Formats: sequence, structure tokens, C-alpha cells
Amino acid sequence: MAEASASKRTAVSLLGNIGRDRSLLAMLLLGLGAGLPYAILTGTLNAWFTENDVDVSTIGVLSWIGLAYAFKFLWSPALHRSSVPVLGRLGSRRGWMLVFQTIIMISMATIAFASPQNQLALITLMAFLGVVASASQDIVIDAWRIEVARDDRHLNSLSAIYQLGYRVAGFLGGFLALILAARIGWSFTFILLTLMMLLAVGGVLIAQESKITAQDEPGVQLGAGLPTRTRRGALLIVVAGWGWALVSLGGFMYATVTADTPPNARDFIRYTGPWIVFFTVILPAIISAILLWLEARSAAPVNIDSSALGRGADTLHRFILEPLMDIVSRLGWAAPLVLLLILSYRFTDLVWGAFAYPFYLGTNYGAMAYSLDDVAIASKFVGVIMVIAGVGLGGLALKAFGRMPCLIAGAVMAAATNLLFWDLTTGAAYVGGFLEFTQLYNLFALFGIGERLAWLVTAIAGENLAVGFASVVFVAYLSAIVNPKYAAVQYALLASLTMLVGTLGRGALGEIVETNGFAYVFILTALLGLVAVAASIAEAIRARFAPKKATAAEDPPPGIA
Repeated sequence: MAEASASKRTAVSLLGNIGRDRSLLAMLLLGLGAGLPYAILTGTLNAWFTENDVDVSTIGVLSWIGLAYAFKFLWSPALHRSSVPVLGRLGSRRGWMLVFQTIIMISMATIAFASPQNQLALITLMAFLGVVASASQDIVIDAWRIEVARDDRHLNSLSAIYQLGYRVAGFLGGFLALILAARIGWSFTFILLTLMMLLAVGGVLIAQESKITAQDEPGVQLGAGLPTRTRRGALLIVVAGWGWALVSLGGFMYATVTADTPPNARDFIRYTGPWIVFFTVILPAIISAILLWLEARSAAPVNIDSSALGRGADTLHRFILEPLMDIVSRLGWAAPLVLLLILSYRFTDLVWGAFAYPFYLGTNYGAMAYSLDDVAIASKFVGVIMVIAGVGLGGLALKAFGRMPCLIAGAVMAAATNLLFWDLTTGAAYVGGFLEFTQLYNLFALFGIGERLAWLVTAIAGENLAVGFASVVFVAYLSAIVNPKYAAVQYALLASLTMLVGTLGRGALGEIVETNGFAYVFILTALLGLVAVAASIAEAIRARFAPKKATAAEDPPPGIA
């Protein structure tokens, strides 16, 4: 998935260039194709489940299919230069795009004709296939965008247009989908959304293929001085750990929707969750540190293995271990702090996202029982606008105050705005008081919005403003600690880690909702958000006194603001 554009040109001027540049039009359509499955399969699908009385804890577990976006870096080497045999004439990038778009459309069409009450396992399987194909499509689209760019200015334009397409897709897959579902039903809505994916197919057909051809890959850099067996052994341990984590998650999800007595999500998180974090995050970082220590003391010559197996192992080493080794070598003892910050910074909004629709639409556990139209207006219309506003506010703040103060402010905002929803569950005394004091009730009345809907709009507006602000600041922070030499892999890896803890916590959070209600959960997530606040403050202090090469530079890089 793409971040905020680095271009300073306005959206109007970019739109004016689409007709003159085929690649920009293709990028707009491909952005739509990338954003639609993400919005539908990780968000709107939960609204359908809620309306069909799928219990909250099951929705929380099924939301784990979004982990495909977090772990997509694991299979990115397989798509690096390979081509689709039958579609070879389209080229490597466009051929894979068409394959993944076909899988997405088949998955969404199958879901359209299935019933959540009787075919939940089938829907879960199709949603999982669609999300994996969507995450894989992101890898290929990102590669295509970078490869077809004529220069930095053109790349900025492509990135801006991609963001525009992605945002519009979120609007269509969220706001429009809810409006349509309330009027024509969920099946016809999913069919129409599936047909919208044909726009992305059009983007593939008009896109020119990248002129970059397959070439010899560079040899191993970090770790090259180590014996081959040492590198391969370390790689095997890391890959085995990731594989075990994926199998554990998949097996638990399958048992949840098929077993007569579903497994307990809270026990899974309590006993298995820490091991998942260990094998996918902590262990690879420890191994990277050990390899660096061994290499610094090794006098072994560079090992070259020209066999297919050797080249494959070296490719995995470069894409998995070498970027981690680079981060550890630059950050040193500060690496655990940075890792804690990355894992916790987006926790409050990522863990809450899967339960937004059950909270808005449901009637149990202190949910608000709003209508689909109400949620569409508040979440998918006003909410989208406020996310964009938050991104703009974050950019201005970066220019005015620098990165680290904004990082702390973003963490505070993300944690505090969870209390807006707690206030809704207790009668909206604070939100209502704010609307009355500012006379915003009168403004809402002009648009025919009553008191209760005004509460929801205000709470979502505040929370989404914080999400937009925190997102752009976090992008700036990640960009500063990434080594440009490993930018693609390191950024994908670090950005993926932000989803890990939040997504893993959803299963247990669903059971906590059923046990204690939504009000308790909002207070809990706000308190957990203080971990990110503390980590941000500690990182700001570290960055203040650390050597320049290991810090997040205070001035945001071009394009962040």
C-alpha cells in the first residue's frame, strides 16, 4: 500500500496532466485497483458480517487476513524479475498485475453469492485469497511505478496520482458500498464492486511495460565475509520462524470457523501470540546482531555459490536478513527502543479498526446501533475528509516544529481520541458539551443532522484527524531511519511491523468486548497507547544525543511535508 505523495504540485495540475501522459492515467486506474480490495475485504466485509449476526470475537479473528499486507515482504523476491508464462508478451509487471486482479475479482464475485450465516468458511477463504492477491499486486504496482518513472519529478507525479486513486477507492469501497448495501443488498453491492475492478484491468492494458529487464543480481553485501553455512543456517532459522507463525495463524483461523468448539482467542494471544512476535521480529533482529558480530571478527573470504540454490539463498539473505543487519548496525543498542516504537505507534487505531462497524452498527455490548446511512456519512464521507486534513496538518507541523515533537504529539493524539468513543458509550457528555459550547449543533442542523448523528460525526472526525496526523509523521520518521540503499525492503519491512501487534491483538480484544463491553475497551486502548507515547519521548531524547548517522534527522526529507 503507498504513502503520502512527495510532490508539491496541486491535485488539479496533476489531473490536468493525466490526458497528456498515459502512465499517469494508468497509475490512477491501478491506484483504484489497489485500494478497492483493501477497503472492501479488510473493512466493509465486517459491516456485512455484523448485519448477519456474526459474533464480534469471530469478526476479530477473521480480520487477521489483513496480516497478508504485513507479511507481503516475505514473498516479494518471488516477484522480483519473474514473468507469467502465458502472459509473457505483457511483460513481467503487467502480466502479474493481470493475474492478481483476476484472482481478486474471482474472490469478490464468489463472496457476492455466498451467505455469512451458512458459508462463513468459504467467505473467509475467498477473502484470504483476495487479500493475498491484493498484497501481491501492491508489490508489483510499486515496482512498476518506480521503474517507469522518467525522473524524480515524474515519480512524484505518479505517486500523487496513485494516492488519489487509492483514496477514491477507499471512498467507493466504504461510503458508496454502505449506501448501496442499504438499498440493493450486499450481494448486488459486491457484484458492482467486482465490476469496478475492471477499471484496474484497463490500467494494465494502457500501461507501458517497464524498460528495466532482468539482470544479474548483486552479491551479498552485509554478511559476505561469513562462511556460507553460517549465512544459510541463520536464514533457515528466520524463514522457519516466519513459516511457523503463518501456519499457526492460519490454523487458528481455520479452526475458529470450522470447529464445533472454536478455540479461545484470548488463550491463543496469551500463550502463542508472544512466540509469534518473537519468531517474526525479535529473533531475526537478534540473529542480525549476531551475524554482524561474527562478521566483524571473521577473516573468511567472500563465499560465492553460483548454483540456483545458492543464488536463491543469497536473494533471500539480501531481502530478509541484510536489511535488518543494516538497521541493527546503524542503530546499535537503540534498536530495541526503535523496534518498540514501530510496533506500538499505530496500535490504538489498527487494533480498533476491525471493531468499528460492530460498534457503529451493532446493538450489543454498548454498541451504538446507527444505520448504514449514518455510518456512511460519518465514517466514509466525513471520516475520509478528516484523514486528508490530518495528513495536511501533519505536514505543516513537520515544517514548523520538526519531526520528533510531532512524533510525540501524534502518539498522544492517537491515544487520546479513543476516549471520544468511550464518551459516546456513556452518553456523549463531553462530545455533546463541545458541540453545544461551539454552537456546532446549529451547523449540523443546517444539513439535517440530528443530535445523535452529530456525536458520531464529531467523534469520527476527531479520531480520523489524529490518524491522518500520526500517519504522515510516522512516515517521516520511518523514512529517516531507512537506509536509501535498502529503501524498498527496509521501508516495507518496518511499515509491516506496525501492523503486527495491533492485528494480533484483535482476537483477544473481541472477547474483551463481549466480556466487558466497548466502553471498557476504549479506556484500555487509550492506556495502551501510552506505550507509544513513552517510546516516542524516549526516542526523541535518544535522537537528541545520538550520533547523526543513527538518528532520525530533524528536518523532514523532501516530500514528507
